[in-house]
Amino acid sequence: MLTTGLDILRIVAEAESPLTATAIARRVGLHVSSVSRTLAVLVRHGYLRKPTYHSFAADLGVLALAGQAVTQLPAVARTRGAIEALAAGTGMQATLAALHHDEVLYLHRSQRSETITGVAGGFPLHLSVVGLRLLLDLPPADATAALERAERRYGWERPTPATPAGPAECLARARERLTDGVLRIDAWDAPGVLGAAVRVDVAGNAPLALALVGPAPAGADAFARTHLDRGAAAVRTALEEQM
Repeated sequence: MLTTGLDILRIVAEAESPLTATAIARRVGLHVSSVSRTLAVLVRHGYLRKPTYHSFAADLGVLALAGQAVTQLPAVARTRGAIEALAAGTGMQATLAALHHDEVLYLHRSQRSETITGVAGGFPLHLSVVGLRLLLDLPPADATAALERAERRYGWERPTPATPAGPAECLARARERLTDGVLRIDAWDAPGVLGAAVRVDVAGNAPLALALVGPAPAGADAFARTHLDRGAAAVRTALEEQM
């Protein structure tokens, strides 16, 4: 029952428009009568709503649950100071993120004394240096599938002619730009912009990626390596305090 409810909640929350019980049952592989009982529970507790008699969509309960949970997650609660320090020390945008299926989860994004916490999705995966850094550690088929799903959801924007034209090219070029664990896409060759990310691993936590994005300084390679290594060490220290 719990697994079914979570599957249904995810499917409805990720759908671009309301779904019928029949469509939901087809996606979870269960009889519509079983799905209908779970849908009724989710509606009763405010996680789903019925915009029409036959359809279901996410309701405010999902937002309330996410908002309450995000500040309790150690990966969020313990790392804000490290990300703000990295942003202040470099004058760039510092970002800490995770990857969930084909969505980038921005734990913190800090720049110019402003920090945004807990942003899920809404950004094209192929343009996200943190998302791409984590994709490169997945099996190639899984990474390609994630980019293809993201393309169907957000399209494939090409802000410059140098931006890869599709998932296969994107992964191939990202692999070419991964050196000693640091991925640099530099906004896919936008003049004068540094975009670099490293992976951060801490036992008991999901893989994270840490990035710096901003005007490229002199000696950008050394700058990115030095500051990302320091930032990653600070994030690891913050998270290991929970253990």
